[in-house]
Amino acid sequence: MRSHFRVVIGSLVGISLVMILLLAFHLGGPSVLPAAMFCLPIGALIAAGLNLVSVSIPFRQEENVEPWLKHEKLAWTLIGCGYVASTIGEGIWRYYVAIGQRPFPSLADVSFFTFFPLVFVGMILLTSSKSSQKRVFLTLDSLIVTGAMLSIAWFLLLGPLAQTPAQSPLGKFLSLYYPITDVALLSCLVFLLLRGSNQTDRSPARRIALVMLIAGLGLYTAGGFTINMLLLVGQYVEGTWLDLSWPLGMMIMATGAYLRRFLPRSSTENVSEGRMEDGVERSRFGPVQLLPYLLLIILLVVLGFNILSLDKTQQSIRPVLFIATLTVIGLVIIRQIMTMQENDHLMQEQINTLKKLEKVHHDVESRKAELETGITHLKEVQTRLANGDVRARAQIMSGDLWPLATGLNLMADRMMRSEHNQKYAQKLVKAVNDLSLALEGRGSRTPVILPTSCLDVPELHRLLTVLGLRPPVGTPSAPTPLPPTTFQQRQPPTSSGIQNKFSRPTQGATP
Repeated sequence: MRSHFRVVIGSLVGISLVMILLLAFHLGGPSVLPAAMFCLPIGALIAAGLNLVSVSIPFRQEENVEPWLKHEKLAWTLIGCGYVASTIGEGIWRYYVAIGQRPFPSLADVSFFTFFPLVFVGMILLTSSKSSQKRVFLTLDSLIVTGAMLSIAWFLLLGPLAQTPAQSPLGKFLSLYYPITDVALLSCLVFLLLRGSNQTDRSPARRIALVMLIAGLGLYTAGGFTINMLLLVGQYVEGTWLDLSWPLGMMIMATGAYLRRFLPRSSTENVSEGRMEDGVERSRFGPVQLLPYLLLIILLVVLGFNILSLDKTQQSIRPVLFIATLTVIGLVIIRQIMTMQENDHLMQEQINTLKKLEKVHHDVESRKAELETGITHLKEVQTRLANGDVRARAQIMSGDLWPLATGLNLMADRMMRSEHNQKYAQKLVKAVNDLSLALEGRGSRTPVILPTSCLDVPELHRLLTVLGLRPPVGTPSAPTPLPPTTFQQRQPPTSSGIQNKFSRPTQGATP
């Protein structure tokens, strides 16, 4: 936790306690109350300063905090500017009260008037969603909530207020404008609740800032609406708990901006999870989504009271209330139709997904059966090779097992060549041994009987030719052409008089 957290949060808590003691418990007596009312502009000023300073401080490279998303910084800046407008308005109004004047309308109303659009636009920017489908449902829910709350406010406050005489058209407009803006800000509170229940960003900084914003906005609007109700019936008394709702509400919202700026960044796992969920963002139905329908039920009950009422004021506001109720009901019907369409779309997606899964399952089963058959075949071939059947071959020409089958066939070919070479080597050794025995056992006058085993070994043909022996016609020849020889005594060259030592003279030959 950063060192300035304790200072800032502790200071805000301390200032809030002082405000509560002065305005709620009237610490110091009635004489201190006029000065204690300056807590309202002071609280707005503290909220404006904390909000705008927190948003304006640039990020440092070594800071491990959440970056601003899209319009998030602009939204908090607009809300902070709304606090500035409220500060100016409260300051001007306190000046009027100090000099014993309470004009209406006045210059203070110019600042109060600008507070709502700044805060409202900032809230709308915070409630933006990446999913177009979700934006549609969020808009419809917000319109239902706004329409229902305005209709209920028309029954409780706005309708009777519109029937009261005013000093000027501007005064009547402002008398209706302030409670309407409170209702609109209450609708923003529902926007934030709806957005917060379905938000895909799971970072603690944004989640805590949203909670603080909802709490502060709820306190501010609830207090303002109650004050307007008391003003309508002439029972409002200045310097009570209700007056604390404005400064404390703004300070709580500004604390949300401060925590959003300085809370540490979430872990990588949470960020990855949030991004994954962001890709499959859907409009989920939960307890918060019941609010529009709950307000519709309250509106229908209010309409019933209005219809059954014999009061002249209630009868005069009945047409507007009836039309507003029908409008809200129409929005609810549109919402339900779109919900049914989305459910049909989701059902079709599920059916298509199930079909794809079934096809994938079928392909996997087919591949599994193919692989099992191929593996069984390769095992059989391997068993035959292990048992000495070097002519066994794998008959797999394609697929994932083809490289394994090719390697097994190459190994079988090498085994066959090795076995062939081994047999031929044994045959060659036997032929050489038989030839050696035939040559050792010959007599001086006894012709050499060529062993049969020498005739099947082409590699010995050249040796037989050198020895003056020639295999019978039709015997296998050597891989290389043999020189022409006769199976008779080789005649030595007459010029040298040297007889070939491997030839034997025949009977009757001249020595």
